[in-house]
Amino acid sequence: MKKNPIFFLLFILAVLNPIAVYAGNYFYQADVKGMVCAFCAYSVSKNISTLPGVDADSVDVDLKAGHVQFYSSQPVDENKLAGVFADSGFTISNLRRSDAAQARTETAAEPALVLEVRPEWIDRAAGLLESLGDLAASTPSRLLISGPVENEAKLLKPILMGRQQVIKVRFSNTDRRDAEGGRLIIKLFDNNQP
Repeated sequence: MKKNPIFFLLFILAVLNPIAVYAGNYFYQADVKGMVCAFCAYSVSKNISTLPGVDADSVDVDLKAGHVQFYSSQPVDENKLAGVFADSGFTISNLRRSDAAQARTETAAEPALVLEVRPEWIDRAAGLLESLGDLAASTPSRLLISGPVENEAKLLKPILMGRQQVIKVRFSNTDRRDAEGGRLIIKLFDNNQP
């Protein structure tokens, strides 16, 4: 078997130069104007995460400081990003991009809390959902919610509306036929949990 010296050289370079492994990861930061509540931040975060290459888990909106930051595996078109904000009624400025190795925050493997809500119970469970929002806002945590998309806004309003603290939320649409009776599953992950 003939050994390929070029392959060997490339392998050694990759091992000795860890930056090469991360080539293509970009870290974005920008100032945001016009956002006042967690529901606004959720909406913008959700729209940013749909841009090609953006790591949805890395999108972080800081309402108090008026900043947004995220990682992407490819360059993000500045006009598309500005459009995401403009479509939501906000503006960004001072957009900065840097090449960076992605520092990921690990989410606990097991949720600290799991809540299942039938769609017809969302209104009746508003107090419980507000309390869940209080809990999520007061701890470094993340909410993962799955259910039919037609219930997304109705469910998230009591959790997010009027809050000054941003809550990390990801909503996954499940087909009504796949979800048991269209139920919504809410999982709270504690990011401090080992």
